[in-house]
Amino acid sequence: MDILKDKNFIENLNKHLLSGGIIAFPTDTVWGLGALPTKAGADALFEIKQRPHEKHLIIMSDSLEHISKYMQDYPQKAFELAKKHWPGALTIGISVADTDSMSFGAVRVPNYKPFQELCSVISGHCLATTSANISGCPVITTPEDIQKQFPNIIVINNAFDKMGGSPSTVVILNDNNINIVRQGGVVLN
Repeated sequence: MDILKDKNFIENLNKHLLSGGIIAFPTDTVWGLGALPTKAGADALFEIKQRPHEKHLIIMSDSLEHISKYMQDYPQKAFELAKKHWPGALTIGISVADTDSMSFGAVRVPNYKPFQELCSVISGHCLATTSANISGCPVITTPEDIQKQFPNIIVINNAFDKMGGSPSTVVILNDNNINIVRQGGVVLN
C-alpha cells in the first residue's frame, strides 16, 4: 500500500511535523530533510544537521499557489520566473540581511511527482528543506542510511521516479536584477 494514501499515516505524519518533527524524502536531485516552515521546524533542521544559521533553508512546495505566501518580499520578477520555470529546477531567492532560525533564503517547486505527492498531504503543502546530511558531509543516498544517521525522523521512501537529476539553478534577485549563484537545470536568458 502507498503510505501517502494511508489516512492514519498521513495523520501521524502531520502530527509529527506540527510538533517540530523532521522527515526525509526524495527529490528530483538528492534526498532531503524537511520540516514545516516555522521557527520550531527551522530550529529542528539547523540542530539535526549541525548547520550554521547563516546557511539559509529553502522552502519547497508542490505549487506556486501554495508557496506564494512565503514570497511576500519577492519582486515581481520572481513571480515571472516561477510561472515560466515551475515546476522545475529553479531555486529563487532574495537577499536576506540578517539570519536567524526563521530566515528562509529561497523557494522552489520541483518537477518531481513523489515530492509533489508528499506535499499534497502535508498541512500547508510546504516544507523548509535542506539536503539529507550533517552539514559539511556528503549527502546520504539511501533511506536506510538516512534512518541510521537520523533515527528520530520519518523517512518517506516513495522514490518511484528516478532521482539524481541536474541540480537546480539558483538565482538571487535584488529588485528585478537576476544574479545566477549556481547554473543548473534551468538556463536563463
